[in-house]
Amino acid sequence: MSARAYLLLGPETGAKEQELKDIRALLRTEFGPEIELSRFYPFETENGEIFTVLNNNSLFSDHRLVILSQAESANASLVSSLAEYLAHPVDTATLVIISSELSVSAKISKGVSKQNTKTFYDLLENQKGEWIRNHFRRMGLSIKGDAVDLLIELTEDNTQELRTICNQLGLFWQISDKSRPIDEDDVETYVFHSRQEDAFTLFPSLAEGDLKKSLSSLHVILGSGDSQTAILLVSGLLWQFRRLLSIQEEREAGFSESEAFAKAQVQLKSCPIRKPKDKSTYHAGLQNYEPDDLRSIIALLAEADIQVKEAGSELATLMLERLLYRIIKGKGKPMHEASFATFG
Repeated sequence: MSARAYLLLGPETGAKEQELKDIRALLRTEFGPEIELSRFYPFETENGEIFTVLNNNSLFSDHRLVILSQAESANASLVSSLAEYLAHPVDTATLVIISSELSVSAKISKGVSKQNTKTFYDLLENQKGEWIRNHFRRMGLSIKGDAVDLLIELTEDNTQELRTICNQLGLFWQISDKSRPIDEDDVETYVFHSRQEDAFTLFPSLAEGDLKKSLSSLHVILGSGDSQTAILLVSGLLWQFRRLLSIQEEREAGFSESEAFAKAQVQLKSCPIRKPKDKSTYHAGLQNYEPDDLRSIIALLAEADIQVKEAGSELATLMLERLLYRIIKGKGKPMHEASFATFG
């Protein structure tokens, strides 16, 4: 049973990402800051690419952190190969297997120690309100019931976004008007003000395939100077492209567009498209991106999520510009595979 393997289960994305950060921090303490990092999805490693990375020593670092996301979609062949690897792992790599399900094949789970297996449960609807109140209470703040309800509604079941908005709102309120409770108007004013330009306003331009407009929106977003902006941007785009892929897959299964909108989900969590404006945006996305394009884009965004956390603010701008180009012009493929195009 490998001490160099972790199994992170369950639907709570934010907590799993934090656990992944903690694992990386432990490895850096043990092996130094130059940890080579690779992330795979089952559909990307049909020819055993993940095992090539696991087994081949790197010239640039003493240790490798290899992540397999969406393990619940691994086929029988990959499951067997993972079980074989876990029975005879290498010491120079750490494998982290991530699934939004509460369990994976016993062949895999038997190969990971109980100590390194963790399940992250999502908040139930009736728990979110109490979580929000406790979150603000720890910051020395209070919040009214109608404000709590609006926060839950605005984050559309995305608990990672809920945490981010509560943190931002709480920090803002600590400096602004700590003496009075946060009410519904405060939440609406803050959230919509902070969303003047963000991942949710950028996505429609990406869905339409408009590179010029996307780059213009990107520069406005990055102009805030907030060091967390790039990280939140990539995270928000990843959520929306996963949502678009779920709709595209429902269309492939024979459902109408309106039925697919109603069945939309992100990592097995229901997030239907209801607003006419959103329907128009996702309709454009369906026209511009095939399912394979979206899978490549999701893999690209997952890599970018890691890279922007490592990069400084100056490098992040260039990385994000290249990211938008690869999404719109290359459909997620590597630059050398993308067709040449101008920014005009």
